Amino acid sequence: MVDYHIVIIGGGPAGIAAAIEAKKYNSSLKILLLEREEMLGGALNQCVHCGFEDEFHKDPIAGTEYIQEFVDKLMDLGIEYKLDTTVLSITEDKVISYVNPKEAMKEIRAKAVIIATGTRELFSGNISIPLNKFTGIYTVGTAHKFVNVRGYLPGKEIVILGSSDSTLIIARRLLIEGAKIKAIIESSKELRAKNESSRRIVEDFDIPVLYGYRVGEVIGSERIEGVIVEHIEENSNEECCELNEIQCDCLLISVNFLPEKELGDKIGLNINKETLGIEVDDKYRTNLEGIFAAGGVTRGYDTASVCIKEGKIAGIEACKYCLDK
Repeated sequence: MVDYHIVIIGGGPAGIAAAIEAKKYNSSLKILLLEREEMLGGALNQCVHCGFEDEFHKDPIAGTEYIQEFVDKLMDLGIEYKLDTTVLSITEDKVISYVNPKEAMKEIRAKAVIIATGTRELFSGNISIPLNKFTGIYTVGTAHKFVNVRGYLPGKEIVILGSSDSTLIIARRLLIEGAKIKAIIESSKELRAKNESSRRIVEDFDIPVLYGYRVGEVIGSERIEGVIVEHIEENSNEECCELNEIQCDCLLISVNFLPEKELGDKIGLNINKETLGIEVDDKYRTNLEGIFAAGGVTRGYDTASVCIKEGKIAGIEACKYCLDK
């Protein structure tokens, strides 16, 4: 069994920052970064829009450009990493089991483990329509990956359910690439996007928004051919009337980004009841000795700069732990 000082699970902003900072703190430590996707960078690989900045970037740059600087630094430091690698389990003794196409299943041991698995889109009871009957129904995050990473349009005539920042950004991207946004369906009376730059997309690109509506039914044969939207009457316990059919070949659904904490659940890490992420202290230590966590996995979706800051602290603290043992 191969031994490492620090094994970092997750190659997004927090994980990469942790690896870099650990290597800078003590270059003699043996560090390994494990990433289940085919490239490092996490969700920022899907962010081709500008808007990312920190103390070193006063002018906003694209997310892909932002994270590439960290990936380049990781390469320059010669930090070992494995792609297409899914971690199956961690034990309290910090034995990590993983699988990938080149090595099949393998076990390694670490003195310290940093969990930086981030967030992922998960349904949490917020969707009440059948989604498994037709092709052409995707989450907003999947659409980002289709367009910005794979170079494919998810559809040509698209209805979008929800109006978060990420949702409006993909709406703009789809329009630029030639798709038609038939409508954005929003159950509330206003857009849910928090950033003004995102909210302006609706007006700047003349995107139709149906406020106070929800999708009640999906129609089609093998692929989605349309949706039935229902107007929600005020003060009537969401009793619906005014049914309308919108023809489309794609439905995008905005769902919650929740911490990807399954590895922590398996070994009994404490979970914060408010954030639903792995609970950590101010040094990003979990309740199990030698296991740290940083980034979105501790509390859900956050900015890249915050995740990077946390990853750096976790990397240094993991180094200190290893050197004290």
